[in-house]
Amino acid sequence: MVRAREKPALAAASLALLIALMVNAILPIEIVECILDHLANSKPDLSICALVCRSWTHRSRALLFHSLSTCPPSPSHLSEPFLKSILLAQSSHLVDLVREVKVDCCHVSELTRITFNSLRLNRLTRLWLCRNDFARFDWDICLTRTLASSLETLILDRAVFKDAVQLLHFLSSPCFSKLRSLSLTNISYLLRTNTITRDADWIIQRWKQTGSSRPPATPKITLEELDIGLIPDHNIYHILYDSRSPFRWNRLKRITFYRIWDNGLIQGFLNGTLPALECLEWESTEPAYHFASSGAFSGSIQNRTILPKIIELSAPFAFTSRDVIFFYNILHVIGNGGDHGLSTVTLVFPVDLDGLVYHKLSDTSLFILHGTDVIFKLASLPSVKSLHLVVPMSLYIEEQRKLDVKSFMKTHFGFYMNAGSISVVYRPAVSDREPFSRSS
Repeated sequence: MVRAREKPALAAASLALLIALMVNAILPIEIVECILDHLANSKPDLSICALVCRSWTHRSRALLFHSLSTCPPSPSHLSEPFLKSILLAQSSHLVDLVREVKVDCCHVSELTRITFNSLRLNRLTRLWLCRNDFARFDWDICLTRTLASSLETLILDRAVFKDAVQLLHFLSSPCFSKLRSLSLTNISYLLRTNTITRDADWIIQRWKQTGSSRPPATPKITLEELDIGLIPDHNIYHILYDSRSPFRWNRLKRITFYRIWDNGLIQGFLNGTLPALECLEWESTEPAYHFASSGAFSGSIQNRTILPKIIELSAPFAFTSRDVIFFYNILHVIGNGGDHGLSTVTLVFPVDLDGLVYHKLSDTSLFILHGTDVIFKLASLPSVKSLHLVVPMSLYIEEQRKLDVKSFMKTHFGFYMNAGSISVVYRPAVSDREPFSRSS
């Protein structure tokens, strides 16, 4: 017997199914596919569409199962529901459809082992591993040796390794040989490091001695995008850029620094030989520093071959002295002449402008004055074709506050907005970060 509270849902589903059947009879398949693509983010609607007729089934399923994610309710729960989700991606009628998988293992080693013993990567293009604990595995993590794959994107977030040697073994696995995008954020090590174990040359030698996970004929990993966050060792760039490492950097186009404002780390990653680098991005308005920090990044890039090739620059802008100094230094380098290609600049303001709208303090007003001056100068650069000001807005912000924020933007940037020199984008503030979302 159908419960009373379920009747409206069933009625709505039946009506949607009836309408879909009628639409299918009169619409060409091209328009139907456009409709289904429009519903790509609505799994309930896609589930209904998959039942309409054979011509709708494949497209609906492809969108419905394109991306799967699994996470146990808590670390104390049994692994059975988790395993069912992993196996779902391997079922014979879905294995050709699943392209992206996100696995959150809650730092439970057994769930990490289940993932790598069960998940076939041969058709996946994107793998997101969150809170995986590899520290209790073998040094060379042999689980990853035999996994053939077509993976193009690997995201490692809050993963735990024994040390940098094990991290290098993991990244050098043949299953990652076709990677084009790599994200390493909030990586931690179980073993304490010292002066010797932090030495890049020692790490590379130890990596070569403790395993043979990469066959000699395996080509190096040629990345196009690198997303880097907090990592325990301050010299991680020495390891990744070493000529003996499993990586080649001649095609790297974009580097994104996530919550990193440490001068040593940033200069280290920008001091490599990066002939194809054209996009630099800093994410988050809450920069973090390494425990062995060499101080805050000022915007002065030591590698003078970098800036002339950069065509896209994106960074947070909270009207602080740090932000103003950073962009004044950028302006100083670009303004000194030469052939600079910077054409697109994106500044991400604080969520709801972080109270700047209501601040009347003289020092805040001064920062706003200096900040707007920097923005106007950026917009006036001959090479800059588009300058985007992004204002994240809280989902539940009251209407009056929205009007106040927009009034603030119009007051300070209205002239340039009307002239087309500056564009303002209001978008919902997103709490869950998704690396490489622009290209996925």
